[in-house]
Amino acid sequence: MQKIRDIILSTQYASEARDSLEAASKSALPAFPQTALVKLYSLVALFPPPSELSPGQLARLFTTIHPSLVHAPFQAWAILSRQTEESGLGELGSPSMVNSTENIGLFGYRVSRIEHKNESQARVFFDGPQSTSPITVTVPAGANELRPFPFTGKLEFHPTRRFMGLLTCFLQAHALGWDISLIPPALPSTASSSTSTLVRIFGQILGYETETVHMYKELGGRELIMRRKIEESGATTWEPRSVIDSMPVLK
Repeated sequence: MQKIRDIILSTQYASEARDSLEAASKSALPAFPQTALVKLYSLVALFPPPSELSPGQLARLFTTIHPSLVHAPFQAWAILSRQTEESGLGELGSPSMVNSTENIGLFGYRVSRIEHKNESQARVFFDGPQSTSPITVTVPAGANELRPFPFTGKLEFHPTRRFMGLLTCFLQAHALGWDISLIPPALPSTASSSTSTLVRIFGQILGYETETVHMYKELGGRELIMRRKIEESGATTWEPRSVIDSMPVLK
């Protein structure tokens, strides 16, 4: 953690340099977001990492705390890889899932079981990578009945290792209070193939209802939080979407 912290801070210093050599000293590596260190500390505290990270796990860790690296040029990855090697972290691999046997859960964790704790919480059990112990985390849950996990019976989807790895990442992010949309994809260079299925299953195993919102280029801000309603008289009005109705009322 200390070595990654030093890389983050050195990148920030290079990015914020304001002198006559700014053009030469400014790194091609995009500045880390202000939340990077906080996310790193909370991740390590809740999910202790193994003694060594594989090149792929190290790459996915960096894209998790710095999501814009997914779209960074090769030059930026080369700079970051040189820094990780010089610091003793090892070689930086590809953030893509390079083979079908790779476990892409953060730090190599894998979700093993989920059970109801009470009407608003669930327990999620994670199997740790080699040299680490299993982890049990209490997370928020919805009011619906939880879909059994591990999955049983005939399934309407195929739980591949890639799917289960991303589902584990979602549950880890949920346990940490992160936005799951910032979890890096398994194949950053291509369009995701099962995002809607992944989110739906994620909601079902935690007892949440999900709603699909179709996005398109001309979509305005109002359509995200409101929906059009036609009254009996034929008049058109707007009413809050369910995502607004489900938000807690602050008093």
